[in-house]
Amino acid sequence: MKKLRVAIIGIAHIHVKTLTPVFHRMSDVYEIVGIADVPPYTEEEYQIRLKLNMPDNIELKIWDDYKELLRQNIDIAVICTDIKGHADIVEEVLSMDIHAVVEKPMTLSMADAKRMYRAHKASKAELIINWPIAWFPSFRKAKELADSGIIGDVIRVHYRSPATCGPYIPDNHPKDELAKLWWYRGDRGGGSICDYAGYGCVLSTWITGKTAKRVAGMSKRFILDFADCEDYSAFTIDFGDAIGLIEGSWSTLSNGEIPTGPVIFGKKGVIVADRFSPRVKVYTNFIPYVPTPEPNAVYDCEPISEDIAKNIAEFILDGKPLYEMVTADFNMKVMAALDAGRKSCESGNIEKAEEPFEEE
Repeated sequence: MKKLRVAIIGIAHIHVKTLTPVFHRMSDVYEIVGIADVPPYTEEEYQIRLKLNMPDNIELKIWDDYKELLRQNIDIAVICTDIKGHADIVEEVLSMDIHAVVEKPMTLSMADAKRMYRAHKASKAELIINWPIAWFPSFRKAKELADSGIIGDVIRVHYRSPATCGPYIPDNHPKDELAKLWWYRGDRGGGSICDYAGYGCVLSTWITGKTAKRVAGMSKRFILDFADCEDYSAFTIDFGDAIGLIEGSWSTLSNGEIPTGPVIFGKKGVIVADRFSPRVKVYTNFIPYVPTPEPNAVYDCEPISEDIAKNIAEFILDGKPLYEMVTADFNMKVMAALDAGRKSCESGNIEKAEEPFEEE
């Protein structure tokens, strides 16, 4: 069988360290042709990216020119640029009918998302957005239970960041180095909004099955004194007959006893999940003003053998559908919430969510 040829485009996103090995492990299916960064960047910035983001224990050919790499009969481009750079690269890749796998989130704005979506529709190739949470067993079980109707109609979805100070722990790195990275520049997609609020937008859109109508957002910079972006954000998302309440934080030094969620409130009960737990709890007894009772049911989560590389291989080679969370259509709906929330943080007003799909 001819292997699928993969190019890694961009060394800017820290997830290149974890995403590349997923394809490397399936060496019977994929051949990683090489990795190339995308300008503009200074030599100093490039060296910092190489030091912080290059995958460990994998030999990769480093190409000076990403355009030349893309001309090597590539089947799949895994895009790990900064977020603002996604649209330009996706348009270029899809125009060559190369499948574009974009590390989350889709992009910074709805305007750029629509550019990417138009390029996808004009191409023979697929646009895929990798959200690591697509492969979390507890999140899938929570969604399955919500869809089953066990708690009735979903009316609220809560999600908050795990304990995190962002992609890098500031105390472990020279701050003048970190300040040169796009992660700490809001105009390039840096900050907690696109990072962890993005996860909340995905989960609330996915679990409710609805598209945001409007969003109220607030952001703060509490601990990153060297950054040009927020380290805390909170959104209230109006889905019409449901609400999403999410916190995207790089200033969560500890979770304590509070689960990250998603915590899903329905008209008949509550589902409690956590990324770190192998079990999902369901509460359907209503006992007001007393500590939470024992759950009515506890569901063990089966391990998931699937990941983004396996899902894409089965899609290309066997015709199996892509998982919903990584599809372009679903991510356009996510962008309705993320874009409106980001705008609300800037304006201080409740912002109407933009219609994600243009009329034909």
